[in-house]
Amino acid sequence: NSNESQMNLNNNNLMDGFDTVVNRRYACTRFQRYQEPTPNNDVNNNVEAEDSAKTTNTAVPQAAISDQSVVKAAHKCLALSQRAPTGFNAQPYRVILVHSKEDKERLSQYCLGRNADRVRDSDCTAVFLADRECGRDGKRYTNFLVDNMDPPLQNEDDDNDDARPLFNSMAPSTTVAKTNTSRTRRPLSSKALFKLRALIMLFSSGYPLPRFLNVPFSWGVRTAVSILSFFARCLQSLRSRFRILSKLFPSDVQLLPTLSSAETWAQKNTMLAAMIYMLACTSRGLATCPMEGIDAAGVRKVLGVPRGRYSIPLIVCAGTPYRRSVNEVSETDDVGMSHGDDGNFSPRYKLDEVVFGNAFGVACDLE
Repeated sequence: NSNESQMNLNNNNLMDGFDTVVNRRYACTRFQRYQEPTPNNDVNNNVEAEDSAKTTNTAVPQAAISDQSVVKAAHKCLALSQRAPTGFNAQPYRVILVHSKEDKERLSQYCLGRNADRVRDSDCTAVFLADRECGRDGKRYTNFLVDNMDPPLQNEDDDNDDARPLFNSMAPSTTVAKTNTSRTRRPLSSKALFKLRALIMLFSSGYPLPRFLNVPFSWGVRTAVSILSFFARCLQSLRSRFRILSKLFPSDVQLLPTLSSAETWAQKNTMLAAMIYMLACTSRGLATCPMEGIDAAGVRKVLGVPRGRYSIPLIVCAGTPYRRSVNEVSETDDVGMSHGDDGNFSPRYKLDEVVFGNAFGVACDLE
């Protein structure tokens, strides 16, 4: 019918659009400077940009003045990146969007090699911070969930009875159930909320303890779970081989998860948001360059990031790619590698060297 045909057409448009965005994304090695700073940073000064560049101290590289339309577009892309999935929707990251001339110069001081030029030349740089102690945000997380709950209905099952006083105490002004389009969820009981917080602390290794206790405590928990997981796997394997064990343990042995360090868990969640940010920028015609060549301690210092809690897995510059003349060749990075440009992309390994079918090393034959 016509509705089904329209739906298929929309799906095809979505696929084509997404494929185009993914294939057009590349690591931009050089950005177009939007506007050169004038003496005393007076943008209304009548001195031409070329004369300004001559009168400034060339020994100290200066950052370009940012295009505010690009900065606003990047900010919208960061809002879209919040749709990235995270474990238990904990969202263990923060982002600092650096776009003022002075702050770009301060940030560039702690970027290695030509990364400093990219920070100064681009319109803005998103500094992604991975929260290694998201367990400290337990109260904030609980309030976030409650604020986005539908109020408990009067004819709900008795299982949710304890959700009513919790909801009423934390969101007394909400009396009308939200619609499904607001991405709401069923009301959670206080036990369910406590379980969620406990699971976040377990998986993230970000316990709300003093830092000198948190590191050995989280290591001890991961080690204990790893040992228990080993015995659980052994027992599960032996059950299938010896009947007496299957009688002693009639049900399957509960396997345990493999836990990561606090930094690993926080960074893998943060990188999902960073990838969506870069794709969103590409869809808006902005070039991006993810970079990890930074002095993280210096970056934290100049941006006022709390020490100890946040790691910096990467920073992402965004702006307009440098407009090369016809005779100019594409530039390379500090080690001589070319990352391509718009329409000329860097290569990738063959698909069958990366993607396997059903087991490691087995060709994924789908014919």
